[in-house]
Amino acid sequence: MQTIASRAVERVIASQPASAGTMPVRRALPDHARRSVGPWVFLDHFGPFRVAPGDEGVGAHPHAGIETVTYLLSGRNAHRDSAGHAGIVTAGGAQWMSAGRGIVHSERPLADGDGGTIQHGVQLWTSLPRALKMMPPRYRAIDAGQIAEARLPGGTLRVVAGTVAGVTGPAETLMPTFLAHATVEPGATLELAVAACHEAAAYVIEGEGRFGAEGEVPAGTGELAVFADGGGEVCLSNAGSVPLGVMLLGGAPAEGPLVFHGPFVMNSLEQARAAEIAYRTGRMGVLAES
Repeated sequence: MQTIASRAVERVIASQPASAGTMPVRRALPDHARRSVGPWVFLDHFGPFRVAPGDEGVGAHPHAGIETVTYLLSGRNAHRDSAGHAGIVTAGGAQWMSAGRGIVHSERPLADGDGGTIQHGVQLWTSLPRALKMMPPRYRAIDAGQIAEARLPGGTLRVVAGTVAGVTGPAETLMPTFLAHATVEPGATLELAVAACHEAAAYVIEGEGRFGAEGEVPAGTGELAVFADGGGEVCLSNAGSVPLGVMLLGGAPAEGPLVFHGPFVMNSLEQARAAEIAYRTGRMGVLAES
């Protein structure tokens, strides 16, 4: 049987400082060199930071043409939106919202009584397929216990969506995609199978790793290693002395053209302008103060 070599690394993208509401973040996507990986068009890494009582997080704001996904490593996060959905997700869980034709939502970190909660996580956006840009909004909270988890030699794999290394996550996706959290033990290597036709990247949440065939490319906390297209497993190696945490993401290429307009990602300037008008005239609904 012919063996397909592990994918090479095409480039490493350094995240840039940004803000989301009251939270400082590291933004890895979009980047001037790479606007998307599969359908994923946005990646913010927030925390770890201590949550104070009354922290507003990210207040009411609109989205259209995308899905937003928040994955928590620690802390608690509350979601509310103008379609009437609400949910609280804790460490190891995720919130998956399809904005579709338009929605207004807020996400707020929840503090313990003494303000001792540490908030840490990743928020990502997917661009919806052209045929689903105007779908009705929907929302799902995925508890930590629902996420598919596998213990592998040298690490742990938690799959939120799609299939990685034969493990399938619980999220109902609207395009071919995958999202997983891998932890690699010091001195270990994980070789993880993803669909040969999918684009793929690994964002380093914590630690220092080496990526690609024979671990040829280094990347550390806050960096996104983008794998070359076509076949092969993705290889994650940890030559350090502490665990390596990686968010693995990818899928079929986003359906373009992609028009970024603030919180909207559409396929034309006309669609983006229409979404802006829908928000400003109240057609996306209103999120009342809690």
